[in-house]
Amino acid sequence: MVDVLIVGAGPAGLAAARALTARGATVDVIEKRQGPQDKVCGEGLMPIGLRHLRQLGVNLDEGLPFRGIRYCQGSLCAEADFAEGPGRAIRRLVLSSALRERLNISEGEAIRAALPIRDGWEVETTHRRRRARLLVAADGLHSPTRRLLGWPVRSGPLQRWGWRQHFATAPWTDRVEVWFGKSSEAYVTPIAPDTLNVAVLSEKGKQRENWLEDFPALRERLGSPAGELRALGPLWQRVGSAKQPRVALIGDAAGYLDACTGEGMSLAFHEALALGAAWERGGPSLPGYSQALRSITLPYQVLTAAALMIGRHPTLTRLTIHLLRRRPAFFQELLSLNQGLGHPLTALARLAGWPAPLLPAAP
Repeated sequence: MVDVLIVGAGPAGLAAARALTARGATVDVIEKRQGPQDKVCGEGLMPIGLRHLRQLGVNLDEGLPFRGIRYCQGSLCAEADFAEGPGRAIRRLVLSSALRERLNISEGEAIRAALPIRDGWEVETTHRRRRARLLVAADGLHSPTRRLLGWPVRSGPLQRWGWRQHFATAPWTDRVEVWFGKSSEAYVTPIAPDTLNVAVLSEKGKQRENWLEDFPALRERLGSPAGELRALGPLWQRVGSAKQPRVALIGDAAGYLDACTGEGMSLAFHEALALGAAWERGGPSLPGYSQALRSITLPYQVLTAAALMIGRHPTLTRLTIHLLRRRPAFFQELLSLNQGLGHPLTALARLAGWPAPLLPAAP
């Protein structure tokens, strides 16, 4: 029997394995597919995500740094740099390969059944029976393990899909650009000196032949496709709790709202560190894990919900970009809040033009 069996070898599962191993747990990871997997992803890590990645023992020099975010609607743009230093754009496959180092991963092995036993779980896979004191589901947005366990899940009221493709185009900026269209947004990330990652988030109705139709100006700037077009959705999955007795969810499997604020990877790494800390405190009972996840995801949920509301109304989007253009310090403060940093009152003070010495300390 191992201490922890993790189902899923994506970034969330691998980060969890690293965090738990660092806290003294014996960990096995099973993954139904072979090798590092690509998927729909913006391929950008925020500064806080890089910090968490270093805490997990991974230091990456690959990819390109990006210093901030630019929002554009037509010719109107607003931009701001991260106060915490640059983020880093890195290919999903490169990141997964780095996270895999020194981990015990069984590939081509899928979970079929799970039975609770006195001191943990007995899991039947396509290869064999396994026993573990703790079972962790890290197998993605539509987690088969979550479904197998009968975990209550609901789809959110706004159903959106994600699209992603690489293009052989030299970056024209060192920021991630967000282009707002009629019913979708495009996220342009410079991932190499000769390559852009373009991701689109849209409501139902987009197909392979029209996923970029809302962005004619962007299409004119893009070179030839440099990779397969991938799609994922629906995105909004509501999960009441991320923990039950001797089983935990992490990453997208723990619930997901939308990718519009670009915090998916950073959240997964932060959650992994919280999982490791909870294991060290109390083993498979994971004291404090649910509370930690609520605290980690609250800023993301609030700002993502606001961004979704604004993005559905072109006039409101334009007014917001006008505001951010006039108040770049406020924009920068929002970028920090989106990473769970800073203080909400600080952002409001920036908007009002109050002097910084009058502000309360950040929590």
